[in-house]
Amino acid sequence: MKVNIRRFKLQAHPSQAIGFFVLITLLAIAMSAAALLWDLRKRELEHSRVETISIARMFMEQTEQSFSGLDTLLVGVQERMQNNYGSQFPLDSLPIHLLLNTRASGVRQVKSLFVVDAQGQVINSSREIAAPAMSVRDRAYFKAFAENHQQGLFIGNPLRNRIDNSWTLYMARSISGSNGVFKGVLVAAVDIPRFEQLYNFMKLDYLRPIAIYLSDGTLVASLPHRENMMGEKTPELSEADIQSVGADVTMVEHRSGDGAVYDFAVGRVQKFPLLVSVSNDEEQSLASWRETAVPISLGALFVCVFIGIVAAVLVHELKREAVLSDKLRDATDRYHHTIDSVMDAVVAVDETLTICLFNPAAELMFGYAAPDILGQQLSVLIPERSRAKHDVHVSRFMQSQVSSRTMSLAPQLEITGLRRDGSEFPIESTISQTWIGHHKQLTAVLRDVTQRRRTEADLHHTNQQLRELSAKLEDVREQERARIARELHDELGQQLTGLKLDLSWLANRLKDGREASPDKVLEMRQSLDAAITAVRRISTELRPLILDDLGFGEAVTWQAAEIEKRSGLKVQLDLPAAPWVKDDALATALFRIVQESLTNVIRHAHASCVLVRLVHAEADLVLTVTDNGVGLPTPLKGGGIGLVSMRERVVALGGVFSIANNNEHGLTVKVVVPWPVLDALGDTA
Repeated sequence: MKVNIRRFKLQAHPSQAIGFFVLITLLAIAMSAAALLWDLRKRELEHSRVETISIARMFMEQTEQSFSGLDTLLVGVQERMQNNYGSQFPLDSLPIHLLLNTRASGVRQVKSLFVVDAQGQVINSSREIAAPAMSVRDRAYFKAFAENHQQGLFIGNPLRNRIDNSWTLYMARSISGSNGVFKGVLVAAVDIPRFEQLYNFMKLDYLRPIAIYLSDGTLVASLPHRENMMGEKTPELSEADIQSVGADVTMVEHRSGDGAVYDFAVGRVQKFPLLVSVSNDEEQSLASWRETAVPISLGALFVCVFIGIVAAVLVHELKREAVLSDKLRDATDRYHHTIDSVMDAVVAVDETLTICLFNPAAELMFGYAAPDILGQQLSVLIPERSRAKHDVHVSRFMQSQVSSRTMSLAPQLEITGLRRDGSEFPIESTISQTWIGHHKQLTAVLRDVTQRRRTEADLHHTNQQLRELSAKLEDVREQERARIARELHDELGQQLTGLKLDLSWLANRLKDGREASPDKVLEMRQSLDAAITAVRRISTELRPLILDDLGFGEAVTWQAAEIEKRSGLKVQLDLPAAPWVKDDALATALFRIVQESLTNVIRHAHASCVLVRLVHAEADLVLTVTDNGVGLPTPLKGGGIGLVSMRERVVALGGVFSIANNNEHGLTVKVVVPWPVLDALGDTA
C-alpha cells in the first residue's frame, strides 16, 4: 500500500517529487563533499602525525648513535688509561695528553677531553694550549663518581663552559687503578651548538622543532636553538607525560599560554637516560589540504548545477516512464508470484545451461538458496556420471522444433537429481524452451518422486513376500496333508486292519459255537485304545484341544513342556496377562507366534534358555519371546517365511511386530496389540 501511495504522488506531482529528490541529491553531494574534505583533512593530519612519529624514531636512532659514539670514545680512552701499559703513566703525563688530543680531534662536536684527579683538579686536557688549573669539585660529573660512586656513563645537565661561556654537555666515566681505587674522572665536553647542527640534514615538508631532554625533562639541545630554556625543565613535558613515555614513541599534547594546542612525538633513547621530541604544527600540515579543498569544492558546485539541469529534463520524461514502469512491474510481480507459488520445482537456464531462475520449491528440493545457485551451471544439480548423457539430450532438444517434452518418459534417460549435501534422488521432469529477447531459455518443471519410488518398491517387495508366503503355505498344507495321510495309513490303518481281522476271528468263533479266549479280547481292546490314542495325538498336533478348552496360558504351558521333552531347551514362562486373551482369533495368533518362535530358536539360535512373557503395558498387550542364542548375524530386511507369517498374523490383528538382537546376546521377538483391538475382538466374541 505504501508503494502505491508513493506511485500516485509521483504521477500527480512530478515536479515536486523531482524537486524533492534533487534537493536530497544536492544535500547528499554537499554532505559528501564536506565529508570528503573532512576525511582528507583527517588523512593529512594523520599523515603529518605518522611522519612526525617516523622523524622522532629517526631522531631517536641518530641521538643514540651520536651518544654511543661519544661513549665509545670515552670507553676507548678509559681502557687505554687503565690497561697495563697506560696505567704506568701519571694522569698528567704527556702520553695521556697525546692520547686525549688524538681521540678528541676525530670528533667534531667534542670540544675537549680532560682528566680530573681524585681531588677534583683538572690535571690534563686534549687542548694544545693548556688551560689554567681549576677545581671542578662542585661539578656534578665529579660528585657522581667521587661521592656517589656511580658506575658507567654519566651525562650531566647543560652548563656554561667556564673558559668560553658556551653551552656545553659533559659526559664522564671514572678512572680506576689496577686495585680498583678511584683515581679520577675522564670527561668529554660536548659543544651543544655543534651537536644541534647534526640534525640539519633532515629534509622535511616544513620545519618541525626537535629537542633532546634528560630523563627528568631538562632541555639538552634543540633545533631551533632555545637559549632561554637550556638546562631547564621545559613546560611542554610534565611529570605525567614523562612517565607515560615507553619504549616506543608517544604522542603528547601541550597547550601554550595563548591557547594554541601543539602535539609532540616523544620517545625514550634506549641506551641512555635521554628523551627526544618532535613537534607537529597542525596549521603547516594542512597547507597542502587547502590547495586540494578548493578544486573539490568547485567540482561539487559544478555537479550540483548539472544535476539541476538534468532534473528539469527528467520531469518531462517521468510521466511517460511511470506508466510503462507500472505495467512492467505488475507483469513482473505476476510472473514471480506465479513461479514462487508453484508446488513443483522450476529451474530455468540460458543457452549455455547457466541457471537463471530457481524458485522456492527448487530451493527446498536441492538444498541451495537461490542467490547461491544463480549463475552456476545446471550440471551442479546432476550426478557426475549422468551429466554427459543429460547434456546430449538437452542439446538435441534445443535443436529440435518441439516446444516442450517430458524428459522422464524417455526410455534412454533416467533423470536423477543431486542435492547440495551430495545425496541423489529420482526426478520427473518436463522441459520447455522459448525465446527471451534474442536468446533461448529452457525451463524445467521438476518433481521429486523418491517417496513414490520407495512406496512402489515397498509394495512390490510386500507383494513378493505375500506370493512367497502363499506358495509356502500351500506347500506346508500339502506336506501336512501328506503327513496326516501317512500317519493315518501307517499307524491308524494298520491298527484298524488288525482290529478288523481280530473281529472276524471272533465272529467265526462265535458262529461255530466256540468260546473266545479272554486274552484275545483284551488284546483287541488294547488295539482299539491305541487307535483312539493315535487319533487324539494327530488331532492335538493339528490344533491343541487345550487351547479351546483351557485357553492361551495352558496351551503355551503344554507347548513349553513338549518342547523341553523333545529338545532339552529350557522354556521359562511369565504370563500375567494370559487371562486377557479371551478371543479365539487372538489366542490362536499369539499361540502360533509362540510356537513358530520356539521352533526358530530350536533350529537356528543354538540357545539353552528362552523366556516367553505376556504382559499388560498401559494401553497395549505385549508378547515377547527372548532367547540367549547367537542372534541375527546381520539385520534382516524381509526375513524368512516364518517371520513373514508371524508379521502378517500381527498385522491382521492391527498390532506391531518387531524382531531385534539383544544388547549382549540372543534375540527378542516382540508383538504389541493395542487395547482397542482387544476390545473389538471381545465385542465380536
